[in-house]
Amino acid sequence: MHEYSVVTELVEAILPRLAEHKGEVTAVYLKKGSLRILSNRALKNAFEVVARGTRLEGASLEIETIPARVACRSCGFEGPADVYEDEGYHFAVPVLTCPSCQGDVEIRAGRELSVDRVSIQTPAAGET
Repeated sequence: MHEYSVVTELVEAILPRLAEHKGEVTAVYLKKGSLRILSNRALKNAFEVVARGTRLEGASLEIETIPARVACRSCGFEGPADVYEDEGYHFAVPVLTCPSCQGDVEIRAGRELSVDRVSIQTPAAGET
């Protein structure tokens, strides 16, 4: 699964930055564009496995999906991409043509994949 390699890189990037912060990591907040072909469920499962034995073990992976936004080169439309939904197969995919004139579009949002923040529960005074 591609999600395991993504999560491995994510964990490897976060861990060195935690060295200067004491406390228990409770959550990692990820922003993921809707155009990223990554399963939220698989990302969370991979995070649980890859985080074992690290300071991230036991932390939750919280994923915020960023919707696709487009800009039309022809008519100037800027806004959300239309979405094709197939209820029979339970999936939805963004349509990357202008919802106004069906012209070519430039993607403005939806490709993101970044750590937004990490929550750490700091020890009370006197605890280590």
